[in-house]
Amino acid sequence: MNRAVSRKVRWGRRMRLPLAALCVLPAFAQTDASGPAFEVASVKVSPPLPQGVMMFRLGGGPDSADPGRVTYKGATLKALIARAYGVKDYQVQGPPWLDNEHYDIIATTPRDSTKEQVNLMMQRLLAERFHVTLHHESKPMAVYTLSIAKGGPKLEEVDPEKLPAAPAPGSAPPPPPPPPGPGGVMPRGAMPAGAMRMMMSPNGWTLAGNITIDRLCTMLSNLTDRPVIDLTGLKGMYTLNLSWTPDENEKMGGKLAPVMSMHGRGGDPPPVAGTGPTADGANEPGPTLAMALQNNYGLKLEAKKDPADILVIDRADKVPTEN
Repeated sequence: MNRAVSRKVRWGRRMRLPLAALCVLPAFAQTDASGPAFEVASVKVSPPLPQGVMMFRLGGGPDSADPGRVTYKGATLKALIARAYGVKDYQVQGPPWLDNEHYDIIATTPRDSTKEQVNLMMQRLLAERFHVTLHHESKPMAVYTLSIAKGGPKLEEVDPEKLPAAPAPGSAPPPPPPPPGPGGVMPRGAMPAGAMRMMMSPNGWTLAGNITIDRLCTMLSNLTDRPVIDLTGLKGMYTLNLSWTPDENEKMGGKLAPVMSMHGRGGDPPPVAGTGPTADGANEPGPTLAMALQNNYGLKLEAKKDPADILVIDRADKVPTEN
């Protein structure tokens, strides 16, 4: 295997930060109507997708291949608010539809805009088009922390520049990636950088593709009963093929459709070791999420409780103002 493309993560000393330090955020001010604004912005309700398919894209802007434009496809209002205010999805609380309604936004930014200015532009757009008003509160919150287990991580890092490019907006979804190879390892280069597929089987869930640990924590936060906080300090992109059987603390069934992919439709989940039919025809339960993370990837998932700053949505319109 080319070491420049894929290598085992080396385990070294790391600093553990108190959980409270990760959850403390500056106060959230209401949007300044005289602040920076997009030059042009189109905001639409996303068209319906085939049953069982969810597609979303949050791209463009400063430090991207398209710095003069931001393109959000299939984004929930919760995700848009979280991105605009620089918080995680779990730090946004409001009506349930914030998670269920999806929107397409294409906006042109003034030349040489910074990331901070684009966030302010998005805050202003949300206030003008969705009439979003909000305040912040400090609340005790049950969370999971994800840290490196004893013995070090067992992750395989990939070079995003060596992976296929993500499809252009509006293009047809690519075919599903091939199933994992021997040992449950995804073929190197099978999926674009940052592309994941989430699949549900009778035995649980399979999450496969290329992902950062920060993004993994965000996805796991949407699947469990509490946020997942990244304490690993790992900053690379890694190939994962994670399969587990949910327990009573995981929001299976209602939260996500049977198949979810960042870039298109997934296929049938690959077989999971220890979760196939037994001699009497019954299905054996697979490992829990915590067990799968620790046994396969050297990552430790622990339950904790700590205060966190929360964005509370006071008002938001489900149908945005016309363009």
